[in-house]
Amino acid sequence: MILDTAKSYLLAEVAPFANEIDTNSDILLKALKGLGNLGLLALRVPQQWGGVGISDRDFASFQELVARYSGALAFLQTQHQSAAGMLMQSSNLALQQAYLPRMGNGDVLLGVGFSHIRRLKDSIIAIPVTGGYQIDGVVPWVTGWNLFAEFIVAATLPDGGAVFGIVPFVETQQATGGVIRFSPPMQLAAMRSTNTVSATLTQFFLPSDRVVFIKPAGWIHDNDIKNVLRATPLAIGCAMAGLDIVKATAQTKSLAFIDEAFAALERELSECREAIAQAQHSTFTQKVQLRAWAIDLAVRIACAAVTVSSGSANDTAHPAQRVYREAIVYTVSGQTPAIMKATLKQLTSPPRYHSKPTQTISYSQVIHLSHVIHPHIPQWLGDPPVEFETVAELHQDGYYLRRFAFGEHTATHINAPKSFYADGIGIDQYPADLLVVPAVVLDIQAQAANPDYALSVADILNWEQQHGEIDAGCVVLLYTGWQNKWWDRVAFLNADAAGNLHFPGFSREATQFLLQRQIAGVGIDTHGVDPGQDTTFATNRLVLEKPRIVLENLTNLDQLPVRGTTLVIGILRLQNGSGSPAAVMAFVP
Repeated sequence: MILDTAKSYLLAEVAPFANEIDTNSDILLKALKGLGNLGLLALRVPQQWGGVGISDRDFASFQELVARYSGALAFLQTQHQSAAGMLMQSSNLALQQAYLPRMGNGDVLLGVGFSHIRRLKDSIIAIPVTGGYQIDGVVPWVTGWNLFAEFIVAATLPDGGAVFGIVPFVETQQATGGVIRFSPPMQLAAMRSTNTVSATLTQFFLPSDRVVFIKPAGWIHDNDIKNVLRATPLAIGCAMAGLDIVKATAQTKSLAFIDEAFAALERELSECREAIAQAQHSTFTQKVQLRAWAIDLAVRIACAAVTVSSGSANDTAHPAQRVYREAIVYTVSGQTPAIMKATLKQLTSPPRYHSKPTQTISYSQVIHLSHVIHPHIPQWLGDPPVEFETVAELHQDGYYLRRFAFGEHTATHINAPKSFYADGIGIDQYPADLLVVPAVVLDIQAQAANPDYALSVADILNWEQQHGEIDAGCVVLLYTGWQNKWWDRVAFLNADAAGNLHFPGFSREATQFLLQRQIAGVGIDTHGVDPGQDTTFATNRLVLEKPRIVLENLTNLDQLPVRGTTLVIGILRLQNGSGSPAAVMAFVP
């Protein structure tokens, strides 16, 4: 009901005036008051404090809606909703009673000014004095001048902690000599109407009864880790706004390729939203990657909106121009070094989530490339044993069922970046289309008579002379003949008296050469793509710097042609998995 109410209001009273709201603070304030009239300005505040107390998921949907129809309104009301959230955490009951019941309807409008404490260098400090704190310094960014009456300021304490308190959002001269002054509104490229200013506090006295709370040193960094996905709904809403423009243009220009672009971007956006919605138990690294994906989508879809709008998008009043500028804002809002790094990685890598055109697989036969799993298969020293336990018998329970247990790298398996990189993604984060790939087969069975043989660049060049250059996007399978040793655990691992393993694999140089060919990954019929003597796992590390394919313990490679095979790699989507046993099938033309 709340979301329906919000959408009806936004469509009727906000969307038609989005460009004016972006540049005119009076019209922006009217739109904000409209949300207040509907009781939508303290959505996460519990009902006993005059709020609504909606779920995090519904609040995210609300944020998406507002950002979809007006970036300026979304940005402004987010400051107010954040202030309400901070007051909810306060132990200052008097402040809670004075503010929270009046925030949902907009009777009290409150901003925030605390992002500066992310900086290593203090820009504003607080010294404890009798009855409160003396604050000195500059708050670089405070949004809502002449719109909000007050804001919550943060200042760093001598012990590295921070005090948060409510101060006036107007020029103020205290009787004690304390002063707050504000700069003129910044000439921002987007959302200028939100009136973002800097605030200079000089010997300003913050009474203890105006303190919201005191946080320990490093609080904001812990908070950023905890709430890394909180800003994604704004980026998603911006992407939705861009899609609205693409869709409307497709209806007027009747060009099939615009329809195709819209469908692809809409599908990817849906995948991103769902991944974010399911990410509550994901690691911080995974959440940062999702944040970067949302940012990347907002930017790309905004660019698509500009593209389909042609030259008219260069007009500052054009919706595509506004959405494009808003995408820039959401790229850097609440930015931390981790988010900056992930965003740059997303922007400089081939888009892992980019939708592909419809494809078909033509085949004459399907071949299993995976070994059967049983308790006596060859296993790496220290790997968990393969165990099967019968838990239900047909004659007794009416059905037959077993429990099984083994390691993530048991039998034929795929490795994920998490195997070798602390910030690498787990196997559960691999998109499905990454697991359907063409393959080529290099036969080094003769050279593998030397158990320490490693594929060389010369081997690759010789193969290419006969069969043509290895295509980008394929998996390179190395057939050594080692698959024939699978039933002899001692021969398969081939350990010497000192425990050193001897089996063939890819050399570092060959792997680097193949990655220059932009391959999708590698696979082998031995226990590792790295030769047994390589204890640095060089090939694994090189290939898994990005989400690529590494397949080990394959079989039946002798039944594949050198080119033309398509692999379908079935995985167990183990949460944060370092890898997974894999059912690899080869579709042979």
